[in-house]
Amino acid sequence: MAAHIPGPLYYEALGATGLPMLFLHSTPDDHRLWMFQTAHFSSHYRCLAVDCAGYGRSPAVQQGVTIDDHADACWEIIDRMTKGGAIIHGNSFGSEIAMHMAQRRPERVAALILSGCGYVPSSEIFLRWAERYRSEGLPLRHAQVLDHFAPAGKESKLLLHYADMVCGLNNEGTLASIVANNEALAQRPDPSFYDGITAPTIIIIGDLDRSKPASFELQQRIKGSELVFIPETGHACNIEAPAAYDAHCIRFLKKLGLFAG
Repeated sequence: MAAHIPGPLYYEALGATGLPMLFLHSTPDDHRLWMFQTAHFSSHYRCLAVDCAGYGRSPAVQQGVTIDDHADACWEIIDRMTKGGAIIHGNSFGSEIAMHMAQRRPERVAALILSGCGYVPSSEIFLRWAERYRSEGLPLRHAQVLDHFAPAGKESKLLLHYADMVCGLNNEGTLASIVANNEALAQRPDPSFYDGITAPTIIIIGDLDRSKPASFELQQRIKGSELVFIPETGHACNIEAPAAYDAHCIRFLKKLGLFAG
């Protein structure tokens, strides 16, 4: 069992066969951020959409949780399926976990697909979110989910419904977990950390994502990684423009010989 996470993570599996494909969401979302991708890629892969610790139906985190703890908990899911490799998607908070998974067990990551992320050496933004949740409470969750979308997305009835749906699933540990997870994100890795990410990597960024400026340096730090942009989307480009996101993934996986569709 991973440190500071009192129990196994909840996940939903779609697709009975194929290489495991793990999906890790942003904060404060849950596994449903990936609803379009799991529906699509389950034709070819064993898709595993995770509620990261503290969200959805997974256990609340304990104080002092780290991103490495989250990575260990996610590897436990893959280990139940295989001792071999997996493809890992991560958005924002999920991308941080995905990178730690890849850095800790590089031989097990067939491909790394990151979104809503960049090279962020400062703790400031994460500590600011933690403080806001302490003062504003759980209502901030709905506002932050919507903040992941481009301006047009914030007016979309579909994405508004998505935000309502995700924020309707809270428990007594959700607020404290969101604070603790932002504090975990504030523990920024040493720059040398990225040298240990050796899996084939693509970084998919919304053209209107606030992470876009930092994505260029992340690409430089993950050697050999590819960086692409999706027009008119924000931080959660996979749910704002699922067809474009999936097309980038398929092209990348075909290049690696990992897509048989």
